[in-house]
Parts: sequence; C-alpha cells; structure tokens
Amino acid sequence: MTPDRSPVHHSMARAVLLLQLKLLLGALRDFLLSPLSLAAAVIDVALSKRQPPRYFRGVLQLGERSDEWIDLWSGAREESAAQRENVDALMRRVEEVLRDPQSGARRTRVLKRWAQRQVSRARLRITAESTGDHPSDGGPAAK
Repeated sequence: MTPDRSPVHHSMARAVLLLQLKLLLGALRDFLLSPLSLAAAVIDVALSKRQPPRYFRGVLQLGERSDEWIDLWSGAREESAAQRENVDALMRRVEEVLRDPQSGARRTRVLKRWAQRQVSRARLRITAESTGDHPSDGGPAAK
C-alpha cells in the first residue's frame, strides 16, 4: 500500500461503515414501524366515529423524522454542504472521542456521573413511593 492511498482507503472504509450502519438503522426502524403502523390504523378505524384519524398519521410523522435523522444518502453530498444534526453528526462525535483519549476519558466521566445521578434519583423515587411519601401528593417529602 502506498502512502498516498492510505487516506483514500480510510475515507472509503469510513463511508462504507457509515452506510452499513445507516442501512441497519433503517431496517430496524422499518421492522418496528411496520406493526406499529398496522396497530395505529386499526385503532384509528375503531375510533373513526368518535374522532378523526390521528394515530396512523403520527406513525407516518415519526417515520419521516427518523428518515431525516438517519439521512441514508448524505454521503453523496459535497463535503462543503451544510452539516445536519443526524447520524453523521453522532458518528463524528463518537469518532472524536475514540481518537482523542483525553477528551474521551473526560466525556466518559461526565456520562458516568450523569448515569449515577439518574440511578440515585430513581432509587429515591422508588423509596418514596414504597413508603407512601409522594412529594406531588403533599406528603412529608413536599414540606
């Protein structure tokens, strides 16, 4: 392998891997949306005398937003095109973390602290619910 081809190979490998990831995400989305759309249509038909259809339309909008987020064919755009907040941006961030050990370690610590706080909050909520101490009910925890 000559040195001048290495960046091309890296760029091509990255583009192929990103496309495969996006194809997988799209397939997973389709797999999940298929039964969801059928259920939404059945519910809309069952409720058609009481309200206009809305659930099936909601599934369609969810599919549209997910399609924009996956942005399957973004690799065909020019490098100078405006960057979008989608899977590409997420993958760039992951790549930055993997390439820069200091930044990656810092972000990992931040994420770990966030996860620990979430677990602590969940435990407090469970404890409060099991003792009948509901802050929203005006119990002792609300005072």
